Amino acid sequence: MLTTVLQSRNGIVSNPMNQKGFTLIELIAVIIILGVIGAVAAPKFIGLTEAAADRAAVQAVAEGKSRLMSQYAIRMMNSDADANNLAGLIASVNTDAGDYSLEFVVAGSEVKITAVGNQARGVSGRAEGSWKIL
Repeated sequence: MLTTVLQSRNGIVSNPMNQKGFTLIELIAVIIILGVIGAVAAPKFIGLTEAAADRAAVQAVAEGKSRLMSQYAIRMMNSDADANNLAGLIASVNTDAGDYSLEFVVAGSEVKITAVGNQARGVSGRAEGSWKIL
């Protein structure tokens, strides 16, 4: 094996093959670059999480509309005289939508639906919608 031995001006012998690792300047530069990337990227990911929770809440509102429509259709098919009674209709609908809790409120001729994330499960989304008998 051929090794090169260099002698510096002050007489110290060094072998370039034994120099391993990074200099302090290189390590500091990498840490600064990672810090800048993290500072730019972190707020974008935080915003995406909140937006995703709100979009999931919109889907929970759609689930609530679907449940109301199903109950209304069942009542119409059974020739229920109370089919158009919105208060009775929302009383028969389940308000648990997994990670979201549904709230139904009669407002005139329509039903206001609110989906709120279940805090016990760490879900924070919120959305509102309405459903009306056509």
